[in-house]
Amino acid sequence: MTRAASFAIRPAYDEDYEFLFDLKKRTEFEPIKHVFGWDETVQRRIHAEEWLEERPLIIASKGKAIGSYLVQNQGNKLYFCRFFILPSHQGLGIGSQILKMAIRQAQQQQLPLTLSYLQSNRVGALYQRMGFVQTGEDKEFVYMQYVNPSE
Repeated sequence: MTRAASFAIRPAYDEDYEFLFDLKKRTEFEPIKHVFGWDETVQRRIHAEEWLEERPLIIASKGKAIGSYLVQNQGNKLYFCRFFILPSHQGLGIGSQILKMAIRQAQQQQLPLTLSYLQSNRVGALYQRMGFVQTGEDKEFVYMQYVNPSE
């Protein structure tokens, strides 16, 4: 078993805005293109709206931003979203550690943890390994919820 790469979590700063758009493009270009077609103008508008709604957390390694994620409190549940890790840092255990942190947060708050991802995105295998089960799907998205194995 390999040891997970070390990382730190910090808030997103104004200067992270372009990094976050590039990160999304580098990690989700193909799934977005497959499901919706990639339209740079539309994706920039969505990015701006999400930035104003709530900034994600930045995942950093050796002082350099390598990813992002957000856990939104939606009242009756937590929603895990905007989860992207640069391809060069995928497969190192960082994603699993981030998900474990989100699961602990949900357990501490005694709330369900849900997420969705684009059809054709290979991240679904990670979510399944971490204990998420599919609760639905449509032609664009797969919807999942964490199920505590002790329940």
